Amino acid sequence: TEKQLGALFFTFGMSQFIFMAPSGYFLDYSNNKIKWVIWAGVATASLTVITALTALPFGENIGLQICLKVLQGAISTIIPTGFNGVTLGIVGSTGFTYQVSRNRMMNHIGTAIIVAIGSLIAFGLYPKIGLLFMVSPLAAVGMWYNLQRIKPDHVDKDAARGLILESPTMTEYEEMDDENAALWIATGGKVDPCGTLGCSHSPTYIPPDIVAEAKEIAEDKMATQSMVYNTAQDDRPTVLPEHEESENNNDDANPIDKPDSSYSLWGRNTNNPSRRAQTLIGALTDPSLLIFTCVVFFFHLANSSVLPLVMQNLALSDPQAGILLSGLCILIAQVCMAFFAKICGDYSPIWGRKVFTLVALLSLTVRCFLLTFLVSIPVEENENESLIKALILSTQFLDSVGAGLFGTLHVLITNDISNGTGRFSLMLGVTTGAMCLGGTVSGYFGQALAQDYGYASAFSALGMISLIPFLMYLFAMPETLPNCAKPKPRRKRLQELLQKIKEQGFRNAFRRKAPVMVDPQLKHPGVQLV
Repeated sequence: TEKQLGALFFTFGMSQFIFMAPSGYFLDYSNNKIKWVIWAGVATASLTVITALTALPFGENIGLQICLKVLQGAISTIIPTGFNGVTLGIVGSTGFTYQVSRNRMMNHIGTAIIVAIGSLIAFGLYPKIGLLFMVSPLAAVGMWYNLQRIKPDHVDKDAARGLILESPTMTEYEEMDDENAALWIATGGKVDPCGTLGCSHSPTYIPPDIVAEAKEIAEDKMATQSMVYNTAQDDRPTVLPEHEESENNNDDANPIDKPDSSYSLWGRNTNNPSRRAQTLIGALTDPSLLIFTCVVFFFHLANSSVLPLVMQNLALSDPQAGILLSGLCILIAQVCMAFFAKICGDYSPIWGRKVFTLVALLSLTVRCFLLTFLVSIPVEENENESLIKALILSTQFLDSVGAGLFGTLHVLITNDISNGTGRFSLMLGVTTGAMCLGGTVSGYFGQALAQDYGYASAFSALGMISLIPFLMYLFAMPETLPNCAKPKPRRKRLQELLQKIKEQGFRNAFRRKAPVMVDPQLKHPGVQLV
């Protein structure tokens, strides 16, 4: 029955709310984030199928179903915190904005594909639609296959919890990219970097002024291609003993551990040489975290029930056709969300987080009041009904603006707040828990309003609620974009590297410094390249 379904949704949401922060706290200390995410995904998909297989008519075993939903909600909390922790451990805070936007893009595209397949299955098998639950384990297999291909050594523990700003994995690739481009321009294009330093792509366009400067350096330092080739052949990896490494490099052995000391987030010094995480109480009472948690809660309180109400309104006249229309609602929104997630990743480091967040929050308000107007129009003829349904469907574009931007910004802003604290997964668990609580309460609140007062009143009330997070973020939340997330122009990076070549010589300029394995128990694998 509807009430039993509501009880299951409420149980699932509250279970996520309760266990989300503890799972984040646990993952901050875990060295096996990839394995935990894999098993959580497999278990969540399995419980989805078990729930469908064990369901009895009229909810005769509702107690078992509630227990399954409590377990599924608890296990599923590992996925968002663990997945974003793995991402942060690979790319670090400096590359997090770009990668999260791409992750969200693929998430929306995957959701659109799943919804399209599920809607077609449900439409074809209506009213017996149990087979569509098999879509969940199929998606879990794909997730498992790709996650297990990630090497655990590439996920730096300190970077994954926000204790340091840069990940050694990402830094190594960025240095190789810059070195290949610098090598190409410093030799006037005479040396192919793909055959010298192992680059897998051709160098990008270099401005003429940098090429002119590079040619001047090339005349003094690198006259012939053979000199470069011999130098590259000599630069092979050598493992230094612990005592020799300490004597030769001293404090510069791992520059990654020393972020820019000028970067400070509301008085918090992110230069943390001791690598000690912020206290639990200090992290949970961070003013910016508390404000943003309230913003997330009220946004999802207003947003989560809008789409179900829209789908119900579209399915009133024809339930079977309503399945396709409901799927089309989600499909349109998810495809557009992928586009806005990319926009957020490309431009929020330039324009800041606050502008995009305010646009996302305001789009929900506009959407709710627009739906209030559309559902209030009296339907008299079939042509009029089709037009109104088309207009209601078109409001999903605003859903893609709000959810597409805010879904990406939610993770990015949480990372901005947690930089240097070592509590990224915990803080993400707190904000995601607020999202789950808001969505759970919204499901009951919106349905109750629609049943007692009608769809127009429900959308109007949700629109008024959506103004709360907008005003809170506008007046109480500062700009969170850190200096480390702002793009550093490629031109500037290459000029610095060319200047380094000019001052130190080619061989010294291309020496890499990486963590050294001084003790197996320290779990910092790496070699020193000389």
